[in-house]
Formats: sequence, structure tokens, C-alpha cells
Amino acid sequence: EEDGVGGAAEFYFPISVAISPDGSTLFVADDDNKIRRVEVSTGAVTTVAGSGRGSVDGVGDAAQFDSPDEVAISLDGSTLLVSSR
Repeated sequence: EEDGVGGAAEFYFPISVAISPDGSTLFVADDDNKIRRVEVSTGAVTTVAGSGRGSVDGVGDAAQFDSPDEVAISLDGSTLLVSSR
């Protein structure tokens, strides 16, 4: 549930993972209703979307998910797609 680098970062029941087309970034959906970005080269983890349980479209903290169960990225890496219940 915490952003950080390497072992300092914590996830709450990771559910789905997508990798960017160039392999440099992972996107993780977890049961804390957040989407996290992991920089493969540094291990840095940051929250990119989600602020709590709900069903609200938005960018960053304005988005809310109800147990996101799948995350995917477009072939060109420009769009992150999230499915939740």
C-alpha cells in the first residue's frame, strides 16, 4: 500500500500486471483499488490512479475502482485500460 523503491514499496493483494511494450514499466492493479507503476530499471513504485473504493472515472487520484481485476496497456503504450467489478 506504500509507494517507494524496491523493498520499501508495498502492495495489497496484487491482482493483475501489464508490461509496457518496451518492457521498461509494469502496471499493477491491486485490491487496495489502486493502479501502481513500477519502473523496472530502478524498482521505483508510484500510484498512478485510484483513491478508494468506488466507480468513478477520472485521472490519477480522481479515479476510483471497485476491486480492479484486470489491467492492460495498448500496443503503442499510450493508453492504460482497467477493468473493475
